[in-house]
Amino acid sequence: MSVQPATESPEFEHSGFARPGFGRPESEQAEFDHLVHCVPDVESTVRGYTEAGLHAHANPEYLGYRNGAWRLDTRYIELSSIVNRLVFLDSPYGRAMRGRQPRADALVARGGGALAFCVHVTDAGTTAERLRARGHGVELLTFAREGSPVSFREALLTDGPPWAPFFVTYEPDRQTILAKYSAGRVNRGPHDLAGILIETPDPRASADWLGELLGIPPGASPTVVPLPLGQVHFTEGPADAITALLLSGGSPPTTVIDGLAVRPVKSSVTGPART
Repeated sequence: MSVQPATESPEFEHSGFARPGFGRPESEQAEFDHLVHCVPDVESTVRGYTEAGLHAHANPEYLGYRNGAWRLDTRYIELSSIVNRLVFLDSPYGRAMRGRQPRADALVARGGGALAFCVHVTDAGTTAERLRARGHGVELLTFAREGSPVSFREALLTDGPPWAPFFVTYEPDRQTILAKYSAGRVNRGPHDLAGILIETPDPRASADWLGELLGIPPGASPTVVPLPLGQVHFTEGPADAITALLLSGGSPPTTVIDGLAVRPVKSSVTGPART
């Protein structure tokens, strides 16, 4: 695997981005991609998800960490755990995680929790340029595993709230990856991911901030950002963190799995997640 700063796009000045405010950069086609759930033990968390009707799987250890997922389609909830800290911290993934590692460690020490969510865009480099032009700090990295046909490019904010998203672009595209390499691991079950819940001291201001970051204004509710494939709901509370997965379809469970609440989306309006 290799990871290196990506080449900057020389075409930004001529690419026709929207003016500041909520003008949506349509060319980025922002959609929910995945959420990272940091846990003490992936196998144990897989059992918790599966018992709740969310059929997860575990992957083999790699470069000092182990992950798994509840994979719905191109979207997934990633379950992540470090199993060899020295190996992981010296790996490309570990070096990329340095800014967020203290928070990930704190989550695991408390029994687990959601670290961040990821937004898929057409070109992470172009998104990084747009965000830098708006005054954000952005680190742009490319990951390529030796011998793998799949690589991905991530744009990581170096500022913003602790729940701020990061951005990703895959090569080949997500649908090709799903069809050729991931189809056997898709097991949505009876439920769908409607969105995520973020608890913040000021839900409306947080929704405005995220909407401007993504170029997506709030919809019918001023505290919901209608991100395609996974809306982002905000509720008032002190956590300043992602607290719940919001599900639709069937009769979704109401439970807590390793520090992350799971509940029906309709209940998100009744108050903060109880973790």
